Amino acid sequence: MRRILITLLASCLLASVSLSAATGQYVVVEVEAFESWGILHWGTWEPMEEALLSIRMHDATKDDEGAVAEILATCDTTSDAGIGVRGACTALDRFDHVRASAYDIDPLLGRPYRIQLRNLTAGYIGVVLSVDGLNTNGNAPVIGDATDRKWILRPGQTATISGWQVTADEALQFEFATPSLSHSSLESLRGTIALDVYLGNPFAEEDRRGTEAGEMIDQPTVVIPFVSATAYPVETMSFDYSRDRVVLGIQCEETNGAGIRIAAVVEGTAAQQAGLRTGDIITYANAIPINTCSDMQALLDSKSPGDRIVLKVHRPDRVFLVTVELEE
Repeated sequence: MRRILITLLASCLLASVSLSAATGQYVVVEVEAFESWGILHWGTWEPMEEALLSIRMHDATKDDEGAVAEILATCDTTSDAGIGVRGACTALDRFDHVRASAYDIDPLLGRPYRIQLRNLTAGYIGVVLSVDGLNTNGNAPVIGDATDRKWILRPGQTATISGWQVTADEALQFEFATPSLSHSSLESLRGTIALDVYLGNPFAEEDRRGTEAGEMIDQPTVVIPFVSATAYPVETMSFDYSRDRVVLGIQCEETNGAGIRIAAVVEGTAAQQAGLRTGDIITYANAIPINTCSDMQALLDSKSPGDRIVLKVHRPDRVFLVTVELEE
């Protein structure tokens, strides 16, 4: 098999089409954020736009190529196979390379989110879904091979995953957070959602490495048989929800005097989470006088994601200090 590399350069991203759902060879993935209507916490789930960063196709391992070829040979000699076996064989027949696609999404801090998966094949697939490097099915760090615990999707099934299934009775909701508030201790992987996709072996003996993906993550899940046809994923997809530079989340306006005025607070940013408001005047950051927007930007440029700054804020009714954790 020949190696294929398709890369969309950053300069071309503005011309790229944002997708409401990322479509792979075997699965469709959509990230949705919760849009609240008010204090009663009613609202709707809205799809988040994903910008395609790159697609890379590379050869499978020789062992995986051989394993799939052996299964397909059995498919060819099995004349009385049922619908499930035929569906799995059809999916495996499409496998001739490993496709890795990368997307970018813009997170909304403090906003709950969920991930919808749709099986595009007529066979069972196993999906290892990780957030910040942790397997959402069991909470362990992802290894990257078939031993990882998987969500199992039936042929054509759509499933919604909205949190970490820590145990059969306990789950933690997904929520976009600043680095220090991430559920994961894997610092280098914070800000990523990733999927490893595996195709089922229709002729394997039953094992218990898979768990059926239900519509409600906070309900007990059912362990069902699933054996991967390959030792490694047949497809990977990743979503980067970190940001490339440190931002505070305000629109700055100069006062021609002491301090800068907040002209607007950007929704879903660290500034909003810290309680900053339009009209607030910031006079100091980390005990350094801030008199122009350039002063504030120079301070931010010296910081890294996860750093904290202390702001002195003036409002008509009070003056106070507030600590803000800087986001990516």
